[in-house]
Amino acid sequence: MRFSRNLRLGYGFSVGILILVGVFSYITLNNLLQSNRAVTHSNIIISELENTISVMKDAETGQRGYLLTDKRQFLQPYNGAYNKTLGLIKHLQALTKDNVQQQQQLNEIQNIVTQRMNILQALINKRKSGLTITSTDLEQSKAAMDTLRRAIAKAEDNERSLLRERLRVLNRYVMVAPYVIVFAVLLAILIAVLSYLRVIADIKEKDRLTNKLQLKEEETAAFNEELTAANEEIKASNEELISINEELISAQDELALLNDSLEQKIIERTQSLAKSEEETQALNEELTATNEELAAANEEMLATNEELEKSREEVRKSEHLFRSIAVNIPNSLIIVIDKEHRYLSVEGDMKAKMGYTEDNYAGKYAAALNTPQSYAASKPLFERVLNGEQFTQEQKNSTGGYFRIDYVPLRNEDGEVYAALIITLDITDIKKAEEHSAKLAAIVESSDDAIIGKTLDGVITSWNKAAERMYGYTVAEMIGESIMKLIPEERWDEEPGIISRLKSGERVEHFETKRIGKEKNEIDVSLTISPIRDAQGNIIGVSKIARDITEKKRDEQRKNDFIGMVSHELKTPLTSLSALIQVAYLKLRTGEDKFLKNAMEKASMQTKKMGTMINGFLNISRLESGKLQIEKQDFNIDELLKEVIAEQEMFVSTHTIKMELCDNAVVHADRDKIGSVVSNLLSNAVKYSPKGTSIFVNCRLLDNKVQISVKDEGMGIPADDAIRVFDRYFRAESQQTRHISGFGIGLYLSAEIIKIHDGDIWAESAPHEGSTFYFTLPL
Repeated sequence: MRFSRNLRLGYGFSVGILILVGVFSYITLNNLLQSNRAVTHSNIIISELENTISVMKDAETGQRGYLLTDKRQFLQPYNGAYNKTLGLIKHLQALTKDNVQQQQQLNEIQNIVTQRMNILQALINKRKSGLTITSTDLEQSKAAMDTLRRAIAKAEDNERSLLRERLRVLNRYVMVAPYVIVFAVLLAILIAVLSYLRVIADIKEKDRLTNKLQLKEEETAAFNEELTAANEEIKASNEELISINEELISAQDELALLNDSLEQKIIERTQSLAKSEEETQALNEELTATNEELAAANEEMLATNEELEKSREEVRKSEHLFRSIAVNIPNSLIIVIDKEHRYLSVEGDMKAKMGYTEDNYAGKYAAALNTPQSYAASKPLFERVLNGEQFTQEQKNSTGGYFRIDYVPLRNEDGEVYAALIITLDITDIKKAEEHSAKLAAIVESSDDAIIGKTLDGVITSWNKAAERMYGYTVAEMIGESIMKLIPEERWDEEPGIISRLKSGERVEHFETKRIGKEKNEIDVSLTISPIRDAQGNIIGVSKIARDITEKKRDEQRKNDFIGMVSHELKTPLTSLSALIQVAYLKLRTGEDKFLKNAMEKASMQTKKMGTMINGFLNISRLESGKLQIEKQDFNIDELLKEVIAEQEMFVSTHTIKMELCDNAVVHADRDKIGSVVSNLLSNAVKYSPKGTSIFVNCRLLDNKVQISVKDEGMGIPADDAIRVFDRYFRAESQQTRHISGFGIGLYLSAEIIKIHDGDIWAESAPHEGSTFYFTLPL
């Protein structure tokens, strides 16, 4: 039964696996064929799209040939192109009827084709009518063709994306299907082989059990014969046992007589033992009383031992605590001596430094361990402290170190001095810190700048003499007062911003602002503000250094007024001179005198440079007097860059300007001012880079702002100068820049304009590697 069952199960499993393999293979091959058809379908669509653009290109080529030559044979590709294109589009619409997105794009392509064909036909009609074909007509035609190319490219990209997905599915089936089928076939073969091996094993087991059963039957027959022989032996043994029982009965009678005699002897012995037990009981009572007394004594001794052990443990803990404290006090030596000047303990990390090199000094006399001179000097001090006096000394050693020695008497419960505690501390660092603090305080007090300390909440904690002179308040009047007492109301918003920057660990340098003195007079100051940190590095206060720059500001105002006046007076004659030069240039442009023509051209360029320079000085004057007008409006940054670059290219033929624009980004800013920034950066790139090199203008969108950069291939800027190029009147001086004109106002003005627009401006450069100037504007 088992053999038949295993055989049926094995072959049943094998057939089931083969059926599953067949079903899976069918499904896999069906999916494979569907994926292949989908791939072929996508390839056909892409091919039809390419045919569409090809037909339109042929039509455009034929139209251009006709426009150029007026020969009608060039119109052959054009004739019928519209119907052929519409046919291709309808075929594509039929192929993509299940794709809504492609249907929309094909409808858009059809509209663009119709528009494009109308434009081509309009140009052909113009040509036939003898009308002039303008550049606007050609640009309109080119724009329509570009739109068609983009639309078809977009449709091709969508279909290629779908094609990549279908190829991925196809490749997955191609790779996975053979492995799965082979695995399933191998599994079916394995099950069949295992079933066959199981049946063979069952047959072998059946043969083995049959042989074993035959052996058991033979053994049973032999055992029956042995049982028969054993029964006969048992009968003979029973007869022998009967005779033995009779002998035992006679032996029992004899034993009964012996027991009677033994019982009599036991009774006599018991009576004698009873007398002995009474004597033993009295002795046990005496021993019990003695044991109770000993137990009580043991309990008292145990209690005493426990108390002694507790006392010893407390002493050990106290000693351990003392040693731990002594060892962990930095730069210290702790000595305990008794009334005989014997050391009880010597601990501390200055043992070796103070000449104590042994590990244990307990029980040793100070007189034996120290030189006679040293002991003679220490003995009076020992006597003073052991007589109950507590005092402190400071000493300086030969190497300039300072030590503080505290002598403390130790008393018992009765108030008697039994030992002395001598604590030596190295206070060299403390002394040096005190000296440093004294020097620093002297510097602060003698400084010409007002130095003020305050908490993070703005409460003044220190006030030097220069602060008294600058603001008119004394130390007593300002300590504990709020710093807001010195700040004009319209500038109260400065303080929270400064505190937030300091809390982040930043240092504020050369912050120019205004403050109020005791007489309500305004003071122009330049502030340098630094965080004050504790030993753990936490910011606990603020240090302000204020320098009175009132006179400096007045000088600058006078200088700016002078520059503004001079620039304004120069602008009028320069405008007239520029107009005269332009008129002369126009008259000489058609003349034969090339020298005068070139001279007028260079004169025009120089007057333009002078005008730019004068405008720069005027803008500086307006900027620093707060009269620089900013008129913000929405404008396309790409259009502005194109205009500025085109203007530069009119006057610059020595460099190539390459640009990468944004996607028509719109900013809200002063269009003229931003244009002047870009123009200034381009002019600098031309001035500071060799002829024949390229200048790169790049526009990028970054989150909520636009970034514009101007890069040249020039001499570069040293690192020390790169951080100062935006300072007023600063110019990087080198052997290469001596012959280049300039006053250092262009970048300063550019930086100020960008700051007014809430943007950032910076430069990245290295010598001989060119420079890149960046600025950002919010969108």
